[in-house]
Amino acid sequence: IILFQGLILDLRNNPGGLLTSAVDISSLFVPTNSDIVSARGRGFPGILYRSRATPILSPNTKLIVLTNSNTASAAEIVSGAVQDSDAGVIIGAGRTFGKGLVQNVEELPFDTALKFTVAKYYTPSGRCIQSTNYKEGGGLKETDGKYIAEKVKVQQTFYTQNGREVKDGGGIEADFIVDAEKASALEVTLLRAGVFSDFAAEWSKNNVLTDQFSVSESTYKDFVNFAMQKQKNKDIQLEAIYTPSLDRLSKILTESGYKRTEKELKTIQTSIMKEIENDFYKYRKDIKEDISQNILARYLPDSMLIERGVKSDPQVQAAIKLIRSDGKYDKLLARDTEAAKAKLRRGDDLGTSTLNTARGGAPEKGDIKLKLNW
Repeated sequence: IILFQGLILDLRNNPGGLLTSAVDISSLFVPTNSDIVSARGRGFPGILYRSRATPILSPNTKLIVLTNSNTASAAEIVSGAVQDSDAGVIIGAGRTFGKGLVQNVEELPFDTALKFTVAKYYTPSGRCIQSTNYKEGGGLKETDGKYIAEKVKVQQTFYTQNGREVKDGGGIEADFIVDAEKASALEVTLLRAGVFSDFAAEWSKNNVLTDQFSVSESTYKDFVNFAMQKQKNKDIQLEAIYTPSLDRLSKILTESGYKRTEKELKTIQTSIMKEIENDFYKYRKDIKEDISQNILARYLPDSMLIERGVKSDPQVQAAIKLIRSDGKYDKLLARDTEAAKAKLRRGDDLGTSTLNTARGGAPEKGDIKLKLNW
């Protein structure tokens, strides 16, 4: 058992992977004999995965799992298992992606295959991970083969090991809401166009990285000039994010014969470019950080870049603050009750009883082999 104050598991932008890996990782954190995930479907043999390992963390070690809307698939299984067993706190800006389908692949003639859904995944409390329901079409004609995708709207209430209310509706909802940093439209455009990496390459040709490196005002002015020159040469379009909407409006105005309004639209386009130029100074701090990261990426390993990046990451900092707090972590997990405290004193980390999975007779062995593709 590892003894330290806290552990942060970052599953943000994690698209998932193997189901077996998700079960193995979950087993490191949830109590022994805890349910991890189950799968149920029409004409599908129910299956339940359960932890048989001893958790690696001390009951007094605080576990934080970071998620976002791009946390999907197997990563959601880990998040759901931790949340439903009250083994840790989920921090994020909202819900995870909501991909919880079990799919088979059947080989067909002529080097083709058919991929079809056979079941859905459920967290230990019984919540379905899937956020989108599909209604099938059917018929002999190709046009009849359409389907309808609908977001899950009705939310049911379920309960964690400690009796906390959690709701389904797709994905895993964060226990503690912390907004991530939002990039400006200019920053997004520069990132997509590769301007930061291009500038870093040019900077490296004429400069030497020192221990006291930082993006000076002189370097920042060089970057702005570099970006504007690319705009002038039409290598990039800083206004690209607005162009599709403006083009559609221009087409409608032309078709309607509104010539005077068309001229005003050109004035708006010029005004937008001026606003974008002002954004270089409005978002100077964030853009400087991007420049710095791209320059350092040419010299430092990823591990050092990540370590540097988390210092300004609001969700990581919130997780650290929560770990260091006296009672807030336990309160979020409903561990501040006398019964929960007694369990912690016994060292069984909130007990080893099985959660109510509503699995309807699913087998309790986790070694059933099925032809599943995650």
